[in-house]
Amino acid sequence: MWAFYICALLLLFFGIYIGFILGSSWGERAVTAADYWKMNAVAILAAVLAGFVLAGVPLLYGAIVGVLAGCIAGLKMSFGESSGPWRWLDRFMNVNRSHRETAEKGTGEERRRRRRAGERGPDLISVAPDRPSSEAERGGADAAHGRAMKNGTTKDAR
Repeated sequence: MWAFYICALLLLFFGIYIGFILGSSWGERAVTAADYWKMNAVAILAAVLAGFVLAGVPLLYGAIVGVLAGCIAGLKMSFGESSGPWRWLDRFMNVNRSHRETAEKGTGEERRRRRRAGERGPDLISVAPDRPSSEAERGGADAAHGRAMKNGTTKDAR
């Protein structure tokens, strides 16, 4: 009897792992929230059908439930946005801040379209030429401050 419970628990954890991998790979294909929820529905239907097919093998029930749970979690994490009941749960538990911010800004669909097409994201860091190093090249208040310091004036020229 204990062996059955231990094997069922191991199959549950293995199913969660496999389901998470499957859900992560499928979730990267979702672009819109409708695609995401369709994938969730397909995962639930597949689990129900697997339960019907494997009804004679109760040891595998844990694996089916594990694959479903892992798949739903993998879909959510790779989708990268809090939607539906996940939005409330993420806010309530104060987790997945980047998913919540993406949902609030509404930029997730654009990012997922770029990722699916293989395009690069926008550059968020501006690259400016190096700043001049000598006081004469800097000019303005910085040069006046430098001259005041050379003359021994302690008053700040800025």
